[in-house]
Parts: sequence; structure tokens; C-alpha cells
Amino acid sequence: MTPRMQSFERETLRAVIHSKRVWLIHVITNALLMVAFFYWLRIAEESGVQFALSVVSGLLIIFVTLWLYCATFDYFRVQGEMRFKRSLLRSLARVPAFLVWALIFGFVLWLIGQLWGYDEQIGGWLRHILPRVIRRSVAPRSVISGVAWLLWFLSFFLWPISFLPVGAQVAIGNSSGFLSANALRPLRSIRFWILYFICFMMGAYVPFLLAWMTPKKASSLNAETWSMVVRLGVGYLLLVTAWLVLCAAIMRASDGEATIAIESEPKSLPASPASVSIP
Repeated sequence: MTPRMQSFERETLRAVIHSKRVWLIHVITNALLMVAFFYWLRIAEESGVQFALSVVSGLLIIFVTLWLYCATFDYFRVQGEMRFKRSLLRSLARVPAFLVWALIFGFVLWLIGQLWGYDEQIGGWLRHILPRVIRRSVAPRSVISGVAWLLWFLSFFLWPISFLPVGAQVAIGNSSGFLSANALRPLRSIRFWILYFICFMMGAYVPFLLAWMTPKKASSLNAETWSMVVRLGVGYLLLVTAWLVLCAAIMRASDGEATIAIESEPKSLPASPASVSIP
């Protein structure tokens, strides 16, 4: 592995650390989007005005969400100016293509989710097609458990790792990003797989544990409420941070060694006045 690629994690973390404003924008905007979505679900549809309000507000929530995440990918591109305002302006025209990517991403996740209800049938069928010698030593429950783990791996690892880089290329290249060869580069980097696993643990598993943590000792309702607020708040901040780290990692793993070298090269100093020839 070349020294340039060894700087992958360092450059990724450095990009996120230098993006405190973008982190704050995500913290505030995602919270507002969740609140807006909660109240959108409570909009009644008893009249035409209420129905129109429900449709318009729903489309607005979807648009702002896609625009935010599309601009985030563009912001973390290695050759970018690291200015979120410019990323927002550039990403505005790419939101329709990013919407197509999001629909494909969600549809495949939905298809994988439908298989969870058939894990026992799939496990039984797989055990049935095994040779008789192997079938005798394999319990049905073991095969079913293996199918469940496979579906879990497809849902949370293989499919996101495979298709999130495509979304990043769409965010910076519009519809041509669907056919970009750069989207395949993260799949060939074991360091990216490891970093994705760390981001998943920090941004999904740990917040899940915090959300479902139950106190071991009895306490007052007020104390339990504050405990829940703090736990959910910490989990939310971990989720936002892990997502930004993942976005930066995707862009650097997709751009490859050449663009990582651009960040690593020192900027050339301007010529001194003495070195300028006078005609």
C-alpha cells in the first residue's frame, strides 16, 4: 500500500474536523426535518386545502433532505473549495438525479426487507438442497440463523457500501454519475470497509444501545426523562458525526490516490519580488 493511500483515514478525519459549520448545519437541519416530518404525519386530510398542504409540505421535506445530502457529498469532494454555499448552488440542479438514486436505493432495501419474512422458508429450502451427508450434520435452525445474518449483512453493509458511492458520484456528476467508474473504487479498498464498519458502529449500533438502555436502579420520572433526553441527544450527535465521516470517506475512496495526493501536496509559495525579472 502506498503512503498516499495510507493517509486515507487521516485526510478523511481532517476534512470532517475542518467542517464544523457543516456539522452544525446537519445537526440543526436534520433535527428540523424530523420535527417537520412528525407534524406532517399529523396533518389531517379532511379538506382540499389540508390535502394540498400535506402534498406541498411533504414534497418540500423531501426536496430539502435530498438537497442537503447531495450538497454534502459535493462539499467533501477532494478538489472542492470546501464551501458549503457553493456546494448548495451546484447541487440544486442535481437533486432530480439524486432523487432517482434515492428511489433505487430505498427500493432495493425494501426488497431485501421483504425477505426477512421468509427467512425460515429460505433456510429450509437451502438445507433441503444440501447433499444428504452434509444435511444430517446441519440443524435447520442453524441454516435459518445463517440466512438471517446474510440478510442483515446485505441490508446494512453490502448494499450501502455498493450503492452509496454511486449516490456520491450522482451528487457531483448528475445523471452521468450512475455510470462512473469511480463508484467501484471503494469496493476494492479494505480500508474503506473497515472505516464503514467503524462509522456503522458509532452512528447506528451505539445510538441503538443508548436509545434502548434501561436504568438498573429505580429513579424518579424526572430523572428518567432527563436520562432519555441525554441518551437520545448523544446518539443523535454520534449519528450525524458518523454520517459526515462516511461522506468524506466515500469521496476520498472514490477519487483514488491521485486526488488524495492533491490534498497532501504543499501549496507552492508565491515568487519573491527579487526573483521577478524586470524588463
